[in-house]
Amino acid sequence: MQLGDEIEGERVRGDTLRELGEQLEVHIRLEEREVFPFIEETLPEDALHEVTSRLAAFEPGPPHEPWVPAEGLSFAPWPGPGDSEGGGSD
Repeated sequence: MQLGDEIEGERVRGDTLRELGEQLEVHIRLEEREVFPFIEETLPEDALHEVTSRLAAFEPGPPHEPWVPAEGLSFAPWPGPGDSEGGGSD
């Protein structure tokens, strides 16, 4: 969220990018050292093959949930009373 705010304000700090990179590296190492080995030990062979085939068929692209618009996503507050979509006082 901090990076998003800095991008919106057109002032991205190097410290923010460095911190994000460090957090991403920690996350990747956790997956490599703990999560993936756990999955490999836990899932039966046929389930691992199923996961592999599904990943091979997956089309890369920007990640998004089906109910979230891919464009026009805003972190602005929800409309409130008096706003055009938030209702108003009678």
